[in-house]
Amino acid sequence: MRIAIDTLWERGDSKASSAVDYLVNLCKYLPEVGPQHEYYILVGNRSAHRFVDLTRSNMHLVNCLFSNDRRLLRILGQQSIVPVRLWSLGIDALFAAGNVCPLVGGYCRVLKINTLQHYHAPHMIGAAKSTYRKAAFAASARVADAIVANSSTTKQEICSLVGIEEKKVKTVWEAVDECFRPASPEERKLVRERFGLTKRYLLFSSTLWPYKNAHTLIRAFGSLVRQYHPDVELVIAGRVDELSYKAQLDSIVTEEALSGLVRFLGAVLNREMPALYSAAEMLVYPSLAETFGKPLVEAMRCDLPVIASRASCIPEILGGSGVLVDPNDINALANAMHQVLTDEAMRSDLIERGRKQGSKFSWPESALQTLEVIESTYRSWYQHRHSRQRPIRESTL
Repeated sequence: MRIAIDTLWERGDSKASSAVDYLVNLCKYLPEVGPQHEYYILVGNRSAHRFVDLTRSNMHLVNCLFSNDRRLLRILGQQSIVPVRLWSLGIDALFAAGNVCPLVGGYCRVLKINTLQHYHAPHMIGAAKSTYRKAAFAASARVADAIVANSSTTKQEICSLVGIEEKKVKTVWEAVDECFRPASPEERKLVRERFGLTKRYLLFSSTLWPYKNAHTLIRAFGSLVRQYHPDVELVIAGRVDELSYKAQLDSIVTEEALSGLVRFLGAVLNREMPALYSAAEMLVYPSLAETFGKPLVEAMRCDLPVIASRASCIPEILGGSGVLVDPNDINALANAMHQVLTDEAMRSDLIERGRKQGSKFSWPESALQTLEVIESTYRSWYQHRHSRQRPIRESTL
């Protein structure tokens, strides 16, 4: 079977992110778990570099010239250029990993929906973007032959918010890179020196979108410092996509008299993150809405206790291995941080449960389950169409 993988929805100049990590690992492991198929990765001029080292005899890069660096071109190109390219390559199935897929073309479509923030927090991403996402995601979901959700909670939300029948949506957990493991004392020392971290610190790791709720975390941290622990820092690791939101966070830091105690590191390389997790006291992740929450798994894999919000899929991903709080309750967040800092028995229990839960997330398994969805969907699609134009390759399924 000829399978195309659409990676055009990510910017070519994007630095480390969970989305880029997902695309690279999916393209790395699919040929390993399904070597009988041919894979065609749709890339742009500026994004091809991520996948060059992954090419092999059954994996090919298809340059579509554009990626999300020029968003309007990407939106138009996915509905015009991409269908032509897929037709010329004789593609059997398209795995559209980024929320939208072409609305025309005679091939099987498996769509992955990664975000529903335009329903949960439309005011935080803007009216224009929310309107586009609702229309484009819904149109793509209707024409898709199957939809992949990365948690059962997200599956239910896709069904209820987008109006998709449940049997059409399949759940496949994502994973994290194998580099996420407890770091050695030397690695922890080096990362502390690298970022000038001399005190005990609490960690927040994520791109700074407003719905990630770093503003509430900073206020809760201020309460923690004033009431219990004046000797700790809050370290925020993640790239800034909205300068206005970063300005808002800076203003809260000043208002809370936390200058010097809240550290913004910006985007941190994947290879440095395990040591940054391992040297921290805890991960605090009060996100208002998630479809998966990869930092939760990264922290658990690094033996780090987790405090997170009781929202969307977060309880599912943690599986009872973290402290759950109301993400809008500043006092609850501050008290939870104080408890994890001071209760050693609780810390040990959270670390042990997190270690077991974190081991359940594997890229080979995620790739295998994704491939199984693509294969079974293609069989059903082919049988439904009764097409005689391109016989099904039964020996490869």
